[in-house]
Amino acid sequence: MMLDITKVQERMAEMEVREAAAGGWSDMRRSLESQRAAFGPHLMTDFLIEYGRDYKVGPKSYAGLRGTPKQCYMNAAHLALSNPDMSYVEGKITIHGIPIEHAWCVGDDGIVVDPTIVPDADGTASRRVNDYFGIAFNTAYLRKAMLWNKVYGLLDYFAAHKTMPKLVELGLDAGQRWLIDQPLKPPRKKRKKKAA
Repeated sequence: MMLDITKVQERMAEMEVREAAAGGWSDMRRSLESQRAAFGPHLMTDFLIEYGRDYKVGPKSYAGLRGTPKQCYMNAAHLALSNPDMSYVEGKITIHGIPIEHAWCVGDDGIVVDPTIVPDADGTASRRVNDYFGIAFNTAYLRKAMLWNKVYGLLDYFAAHKTMPKLVELGLDAGQRWLIDQPLKPPRKKRKKKAA
């Protein structure tokens, strides 16, 4: 499939107008918006753009115990579930300018608390990590989604196959309320009986 350059240019111009109206975007949001402008709608990119926001790093963002390396979803989930003043956030960050999927927490002040990234000697990771952009989730939703899907992580459409479709269909708030109102375990699918 070939890209129609004229349409891409039109979408990029529309994107620039929205960015100017918003007072500027982070590099991560600009990257996501550019993907959508160049390639058109994409379910997960659109969901992240619609409900995601930029998060700021503070002096204590990398303080405290470090979780298991390369297990950001587990580390952030455990931190959020054990601290009522924390919210679980899932989205993207950039490391050395490369976007990666990641999970972290935020306090009531909205400042990043990342239990996975190992800080530099100065206690920050600012030379490596930029642009935290993600979606904050209700802790009750996080807990039940992990039970239903039997995995850490909420935004992987395939791993979170029991909860993510409803979240996308209903929107962030209504999708979270839907799951919170469901029974503790997902309904089991009825198996077809084999013909004799």
